[in-house]
Amino acid sequence: MFVKGIKRGNIIELLEEVDFPDNQEVLVEIRGVNDFWSALQDFRERVDLEGIDDDTFENLRDKSPGREVDL
Repeated sequence: MFVKGIKRGNIIELLEEVDFPDNQEVLVEIRGVNDFWSALQDFRERVDLEGIDDDTFENLRDKSPGREVDL
């Protein structure tokens, strides 16, 4: 599992949920991220982008008329 986090003092805040129960001991490997683009390239190498369906966001837009305002 590869999870991004932010270091704040002696605490590392994880930016996504992990599937471990509270108080379970874990091992952490720490690598610095040089910049956004190197992190993006690393992500693309690890994720199968071809397996994502093109219609993932189909019909996502809200088709309601919105809020009506009477003046």
